[in-house]
Amino acid sequence: MKKTLALITLVSASVLSGPSNAMPVSFDLEYTGYWELDGGGSLLGTLIADEGAAVDGVIDFGSELLSWTWDWTGNSFVSAFSMSSFDAGAEISNMGANTGIFVDGTPNLPGFADGLDQGVFTGGDAGQFRIDFEFLTIEDRTFSFPFGGDLTTGDTTSPTGMITTIGPIVVEGVPEPATYLLFAAAAAGVLAIQRPRRQQMAGRLAQNGALA
Repeated sequence: MKKTLALITLVSASVLSGPSNAMPVSFDLEYTGYWELDGGGSLLGTLIADEGAAVDGVIDFGSELLSWTWDWTGNSFVSAFSMSSFDAGAEISNMGANTGIFVDGTPNLPGFADGLDQGVFTGGDAGQFRIDFEFLTIEDRTFSFPFGGDLTTGDTTSPTGMITTIGPIVVEGVPEPATYLLFAAAAAGVLAIQRPRRQQMAGRLAQNGALA
């Protein structure tokens, strides 16, 4: 397998409901360069977990992930969409004994190459959106649910594929639950500011001097 570059995991302004001493941490992940044969496309996601969950270097999706949001920018096969853990059809499946992501600088790699199963995320009000992070398949079954749908599959060995990690960054303030829900709703607009956000990611990478 060709070496896969590390992608950008940035912290967004994360908000969680819960006790004031429960220090949440936020990670933003971007997957790029895997779907070039299908016209491009990238994934931008925000994962939130408690601070203590990151101590061992891995966020376990089965027991430690508090919330998530994923935005697909779209390509020739699957149009852009957003989904989150607040969706009625939200689910994470294929969770084995080692399911999650590295947050200690260890590269996250598709195709089970890193020893972890990044799982399958399903979202949308009817569970019509589906992302398999090991095989890099993106599916939108909006117009043909539940049988098949628009599908794009990334190349897990692509030399241009990138996955990266910065952080974790602790969120010291914990807003009220209503504020958290507003943040989740606002996340749907991230596609409109994709380019500026990537520039901010690059700036944080330069600041931290920690490109994996």
